[in-house]
Formats: sequence, C-alpha cells, structure tokens
Amino acid sequence: MPRETDRRRAILDAATELFAERGFAGVSFPDIANAAGTHKTTVRYHFGTKEALYTAVLDEALEKIAEVMADFMSGGIVIDNLRERVAYVIDQVQAYYAERPSHARLLERELLEAQVPDTYLDHFVERIYQPAVAGLEEAASRGIIRPIDPALFIHDVHILLVGYFCHRPLLERLKPGDPFSIEALIARRNHLVDQMFSLFRVAEADTK
Repeated sequence: MPRETDRRRAILDAATELFAERGFAGVSFPDIANAAGTHKTTVRYHFGTKEALYTAVLDEALEKIAEVMADFMSGGIVIDNLRERVAYVIDQVQAYYAERPSHARLLERELLEAQVPDTYLDHFVERIYQPAVAGLEEAASRGIIRPIDPALFIHDVHILLVGYFCHRPLLERLKPGDPFSIEALIARRNHLVDQMFSLFRVAEADTK
C-alpha cells in the first residue's frame, strides 16, 4: 500500500483504541500521533480536526453493522426462515465485534458520554436502528410478530450485543474458557435467538 495510506490506517487504528479507552474528551492529537508512531501535524493533515477523526472512527466502526442490517431489512421481515435469518445477522455482528472489541467499547462509551453532538445519532440511530424500528412496526401490523415496543426491543438488543464484547473479564469469571471463541459465540447466538423469539412469537401462535 502507499505510505500515506499506511499512515492513515495507523492513525485510525490508534485513534479507535484511544477513543474506546478514554473517550473523546480524554484524547488529544499528540496522544494519537504518539500511538500511531507519527507527528500530530500528520494526524491533522489526514483528518483536519479531532471531531472529523472521531467521525471517521465511528463511520468505520458502524459500516459493517450497517451493511449487515441493510441486507437483512432489504427483504423485509417475513415468516419464512425468520429464525435462521436473525441467527445469521447475530453471527455476522458477533464475528465483527469479536475481531474488533475496541469498536464495541467505543460504541458503549459513546452511549454514556456522547461528546460529539449528533455524531452518534447520525451515524448509528438514523442509519441502523430507525429502519429496524420501522421494520418491526410493519411486521407487527401484518401479524408476522406479536406487538412489541420496537424502540425498547432494539435498544435491548443493542445492549446485549455490544455490551457482551465490553465485559471479557466478567465473562471469564462467570464461565471458563474464551468468551469470544467460536463455540462461545455460537452458544451466545442461540441464547439471543431464543430470547428474541420468546418476545416476538408469530402472532398466530399466541391464539393457539
């Protein structure tokens, strides 16, 4: 890769780790430059401001999740293979966070601090969760799932998915083994699918 691309990649990686660890307010350009092995003027050259760099970090952290959710929602919520499709989405999200737990920590910290106004909302809620809420509302209106509060459901799923990858020490105390291993993530996926489908059982099943 060109050297400038290498530098930009190193800056993004360093910034992601630092923002996830300290939050937006706790990180400076010199901190990022030192972690990336470059100079603060190089950081400024590539990103201009700390806010712009933070937005680039959030964009990257959310891009894969947005793609997965857009693919899931593109066909609407239908009964056929719904359980398998939900399991596939969870597999994709979990695999992504398992490889990049700093992204999960970044999003968790953003929920608590929201240091850059509207950045989180613009890059997360509007792109990913509002379409999901609309999809759940439509599915409930068509009788595909039982009526639930879609906003609360989406919030709770977010906490379950993101929070898991922020709590490795706790998980290791609770259960032996690597909580991010393939086997652990499959068990976690099955647990989440069971939880979800206990909440939005197909409407016809409620009348039997």
